[in-house]
Amino acid sequence: MVTEISLNTICGHTTKVIATKEGKNTRIHIDTTCEKLKKWGTDFDMEMKDLMGGSETVLAQKTDKAPLTPTCFVPTTVMNACWLENGMISKNLAREMGKMEIIFDKLE
Repeated sequence: MVTEISLNTICGHTTKVIATKEGKNTRIHIDTTCEKLKKWGTDFDMEMKDLMGGSETVLAQKTDKAPLTPTCFVPTTVMNACWLENGMISKNLAREMGKMEIIFDKLE
């Protein structure tokens, strides 16, 4: 199976995260216009231990190598894609939701 999640964010970059379950690992491919994210490498594997977060995970190592702004949604998107591929989030629920969004309700 495969999970694809696209992002259009306030930074102006577009990113697509593609996750595919391959045995015990989840293969991640990132297609992005962001140069910082390209430094992560466009393809990498996430092990089950990486899906729980923490300072020793693949994402933590990549963020240390090429720091992102605190408002970047890509690390969270990678985790959501992995969780979906590993049955930790319901794909039916995700299909029902269709999208998640941040709404700027009031900006003065």
